[in-house]
Amino acid sequence: MKTEMKAGVIASKNSLHLKTVPIPVLQDGEALIRVRYCGICGSDIHVLRGEHPTAQFPVIPGHEFVGELVEAKGPGASRLTPGDMVVAQPFFSCGNCEPCAQGHDNVCRDLHFMGAHCDGAFAEYVKVLTRKVYTIPKEMDLRLAALTEPVAVAMHDVRRSGLQAGQTALVIGGGPIGMLIAMVARHAGARRVVISEISEFRRAFAEKLRFETVNPLDADFDAQLQAKTEGKGFDVCFEVSGSKPGIAAAVQYCTIGGMVMVIGMTKEPYPVNLSAMFAKELRMQGVRSHAQYNFIGAVELLKSGALNDAFATMISAEYPLEQIVEAFDRAQVPGDYFKLLVRMP
Repeated sequence: MKTEMKAGVIASKNSLHLKTVPIPVLQDGEALIRVRYCGICGSDIHVLRGEHPTAQFPVIPGHEFVGELVEAKGPGASRLTPGDMVVAQPFFSCGNCEPCAQGHDNVCRDLHFMGAHCDGAFAEYVKVLTRKVYTIPKEMDLRLAALTEPVAVAMHDVRRSGLQAGQTALVIGGGPIGMLIAMVARHAGARRVVISEISEFRRAFAEKLRFETVNPLDADFDAQLQAKTEGKGFDVCFEVSGSKPGIAAAVQYCTIGGMVMVIGMTKEPYPVNLSAMFAKELRMQGVRSHAQYNFIGAVELLKSGALNDAFATMISAEYPLEQIVEAFDRAQVPGDYFKLLVRMP
């Protein structure tokens, strides 16, 4: 086997280049995957721009990937066979601390995210923890399989919200994660899912998927939302925009005893109306990435095919690895796209 590979490397802030680097060397408990596709996530852009608070340079970005298993070592390796098509939860957690023991490996006390704290998957090969690798059917569309990680994020957010069948949900921010949350919430039984989004392209996209939308810049925005719940408010408000107006709206339009989910990341603290939280006895839940059981749930959801037609609409374009710089350039400019994939050789 060769010892070098091509990879997109962020050497420093705003410096991404295609380079030749060594293929990762496995330790016990790790697996090597030949990457087929990797999607560009907003967090990859934050790393590139130097906006990720704990990212370390140089680093290979990328964590939304699918590929072919090359080798696996240590516990769990016997359930895997070289040649299997696989996806993997893209972070290293210790498995021993209190959060990990309680099923919250996504907030492990020694958490290392691929693409930020260790090398990720915009490369020909990537290494992961063997216990976080899952096989997928060989006939599955690999481009769809590359969406497993963001689908896991959406599943984590919806499950943590406690959304029940028959309830209503407001999704504030109709980007890739917001759109996936809306899809998963409806699949979980929400009787009404409304997406609040400024972008005309994103609203039109959502409406093609039969979601109701509102524009928070409309003069009658308040009247529109009040009418959709007869003034009662939504059972769950998912704040995905990462904006001050977004969190204000989430608290304002959440029903008495409802749940506000804080998903979007901001550079500065949110102003929260504590009087409204008190008066309506609201609950607020922060979420980070996804727990492993929700990654498994995303794998099973994709294998079922139940939402794959909708998920497929999220894939806007793909670029060969040789054009990774161009792909990242496009991903930094808002436009008429959702998910951009990079295809490996």
